[in-house]
Amino acid sequence: MRDSVSAHKFPCMPMPILTILAAVVLAAGDSTPKSVAPKSLTELEARIRAVLDSEKVPGIGLAIVRHDTIIYSGGMGRARVSPRAFATDSTLFRIGSTSKAFIALTAQALAREGKLKLDMPLSQALPGFYFKNDWEATDPVRIVHLLEHTSGFDDNSFKSYANSDPTPLALAPGLALDSATRVSRWRPGTRFSYCNTGPAIVALIIEKIEGKPIEQVVQERWFTPIGMRTATYFRPDTTKLPTATLYRADGVTAVPYWHVFIRPAGSINASARDMSEYVRFLLGRGTIDGKELLPRESLERMERSESSLASRAGLTVGYGLHLYRIADTTGFTWTGHNGGVEGGLSDLSYLPAQGIGYAFQINSGNGKALQKITGLVRAFLTQGLLPPDAPPRVALSARTRTGFAGWYREVSPRVQHLYPLERIASITHVTFTDSSMTMTPIVGSGVDMVPVDSLRFRRKAEPEATLAFVHDATNGRDAGIESVGAGLGASMARVSAIDAVGTFVTAAVFVIAQGLALLAVVFGGARWIVQRLRHRPHVRGPAAFAWRATAMMAVLCAANIGLLIVGSNDIRAIGSLTPLSGTSWLAGVLFALGAVPTTVIAFRHVVAGGRWSSVSLWTVRAVAVLDVAAAAYFVLLGWTGWRTWA
Repeated sequence: MRDSVSAHKFPCMPMPILTILAAVVLAAGDSTPKSVAPKSLTELEARIRAVLDSEKVPGIGLAIVRHDTIIYSGGMGRARVSPRAFATDSTLFRIGSTSKAFIALTAQALAREGKLKLDMPLSQALPGFYFKNDWEATDPVRIVHLLEHTSGFDDNSFKSYANSDPTPLALAPGLALDSATRVSRWRPGTRFSYCNTGPAIVALIIEKIEGKPIEQVVQERWFTPIGMRTATYFRPDTTKLPTATLYRADGVTAVPYWHVFIRPAGSINASARDMSEYVRFLLGRGTIDGKELLPRESLERMERSESSLASRAGLTVGYGLHLYRIADTTGFTWTGHNGGVEGGLSDLSYLPAQGIGYAFQINSGNGKALQKITGLVRAFLTQGLLPPDAPPRVALSARTRTGFAGWYREVSPRVQHLYPLERIASITHVTFTDSSMTMTPIVGSGVDMVPVDSLRFRRKAEPEATLAFVHDATNGRDAGIESVGAGLGASMARVSAIDAVGTFVTAAVFVIAQGLALLAVVFGGARWIVQRLRHRPHVRGPAAFAWRATAMMAVLCAANIGLLIVGSNDIRAIGSLTPLSGTSWLAGVLFALGAVPTTVIAFRHVVAGGRWSSVSLWTVRAVAVLDVAAAAYFVLLGWTGWRTWA
């Protein structure tokens, strides 16, 4: 259940860890690549086929709508590689997190009928349902927070993502798989953090109100009236319905069908024909074929964020009720949602004012291909259209420049267990001139932003503000940043230069020290071989044993983090107890346990010999001390001992 091309763009499913860390500063993300516009549908189709070929994507289902007219609904490439089956407009693909909007549509319909209120506390809507919120007395978790991802809950565990029980689990037992993640980590209704549990909890509330399964409710209220005749939450019967097989990014390795444990979060299968009708409904502002299924104002509320601090700071882009608005750098602000499951990605986007929209699904986990196709389709649809005028640049006050300059760090992690790595990777330096602001990650180039007013900023080509500075004293942020990129939000807090630079430098020195420990052992081994070849007696240095101990620590640390990173490309490898996940866990525990003994070993030796022996001994002592600091860091922040399968 992921959401549009870095980590922040595929929220529907768990992302590779490196992808998450590469996209922690969301304001810096360009949501749409610039493409030369195809001049015709024929050219668009040809260029999409070229992307499929170059990126090894088997097939695609595509729907394009102008106003109330479907101008394209079809398939390209292969729905199945072997035995070969071609994709058509009736081929069912997975749509991932695009599924979520049907829960919000239903919630809005029930609100219109007086059966539900968005501001109703969860504790009242589902008495006895387990969750934890330390601020419940003053700031309860409300239904709107679950729909806008502002509850503060952690995202689903790897264990639950790895679950693929073919038995149609009901919502309650599905949610029971992840009850430990339902803890508000900050005051609800403030920071955005994508959480797939939210729509499932709201779906459970809907089932309680309607007295029937959520799949039946959605079928009766939306699929059938809209004309989505083959859309289904369950695995399609492939003997009756043409269904795409999903593949990894290589385009040949098939991915097993994922029976999503909480179907409302991202389980729907739909064809290009189904999605073309859905886009018509959205562009019709809740009305299709002359029949109003949802009032215009209810749909427009879905497209607008209201429960986050970012929205209260004046940002009109961001995540609403399972639809979001993205300001891209081609000058337009798109509305929609995209997503994916393992082996399949999708994008649904539209411009309500211009009356144009599209949806497509590919049967590959290739994010680069999705980005390219998104750029082509958007360029085709917007050719000849003038983007709205962007807010003019304003001069910055001295108060803003002095009040918000400094170092910042991400404080709204999607996956809390990954925060020990993310808090280092997200360190960013903010500087100002009289008329601009620059955000510079501690490693990499900076991003210049234009002030819209004294507190809100946009990238030069963006049509509206996507970042705001805030004072958030109630959450411990004297100065903070709320930013929106590709529909998802991020919260950052200002930290001292000593904290920011010190943390990064310590981490960098630690990494160098691990390499040094390994090199020292390699050098020692080479030295031993040379001495043996020359028939000379082997003379062990005074720090040899300490270097071996620190080298073993380096191996353990690399295994702990490296195996988890590698395994995150296959959720079953880390979401279940496997040799990979078990070895990663054990390596982390042994690293923590071995840090102090290794340091004792390093300091027990007495310097004997010349200058180089002394340098070697004091260097290995420094490496050992860094190991202790790293072990303490990982233990205190919950990384060590993290059983990804539990």
